[in-house]
Parts: sequence; C-alpha cells; structure tokens
Amino acid sequence: MGDGKVRAADAPLLEAARREPDSRVPGDDAVIVIHREPSGAGELAWMPDDRNYCLAVIRDARATTTCKPLPSSWARIGIRLVTEGRPYPDQSGGADTRTLFFAVVDGGQGPYRYSGSGTPHPGLGPVRDATAVFASGRTLSLLTYERPTAATSAGEYICSTDNAICFPPLDVHVG
Repeated sequence: MGDGKVRAADAPLLEAARREPDSRVPGDDAVIVIHREPSGAGELAWMPDDRNYCLAVIRDARATTTCKPLPSSWARIGIRLVTEGRPYPDQSGGADTRTLFFAVVDGGQGPYRYSGSGTPHPGLGPVRDATAVFASGRTLSLLTYERPTAATSAGEYICSTDNAICFPPLDVHVG
C-alpha cells in the first residue's frame, strides 16, 4: 500500500535482492519497500502468506535475505515479531556500525514513531514502516529501524499513531 509499493527507482534494490542465490524474490507487485535510500541501500519485504515473511536488507548494492515463519506466540498485543539483524556500516558516512531491527505488527495503524517519557536515544534511526494487506483482509505493518551497535534502551517505545500498540524497540521477540 502507499509508499510501500515498488517504484521504477527501486529497480537497483530489487536487482540486488534477486542476485542473491535462493532469494526467491516474487514479482514487484508482491514486494513491499519499507525503506529506500540513495546509493544502493534499503529494505524490502514480502510475505508468501500471512504466516511467513522474508526481509532483504540491501547495503552497498548487496543484499542479505532472511525468510522465516512468524512466531506462534507473541510477547505483547499486536507484536508478532521483533528481530535484531546483523551490524551494517553507518550509511551516513560515519565510522559507527549500526544494527537493523525488523518488526511485524498486526494492524495498520501507521505511521509508527518513537514515543515515551523522554527523547529517544540520539543514535536511534527513524522508524520506517509499510503496510501489507492480504486477500483475507488481514493487515500487517512491517517496520525497520536502526541503532548504533553499542546503544542500549533508554526507556523509549515505538507506538502506532493511535498509541494502541507500543513496544520497546530493543526487545527482540522471535517466538
């Protein structure tokens, strides 16, 4: 839906993801672009069905793809998955490495943002989200966000626009 739809400018991201052996990237109409950056960086996701997901992380025009089932139990209402990915070089040119997080949230109450008692840790990257709607009517929001590899949680949460769903961004839950 919306900004998550593949555009012509996303061709380099799709090409990078499709070059990875065994990536099985579907047609453009079934891929969700969560984040796009200039210079060959971004995140793509697709869900073969509403129980399994694939995430392609593209950095420096190279992709790393992970495909797994969603967990059968959930840590919080609405939160289906929060994973911590491998560290990547800082795309803004800094010397720091960053860790990418991926979350799957039931419902489409985006956009999601940091919320809570204080200002988010200064190194946390923005929350990026896209919405997937399945033929059954089920809606899932797919989120990515980054943090410096050495950062720890400072009490902030990521929340839906209506604050109905909130979760600590650094609490990994894979079921």
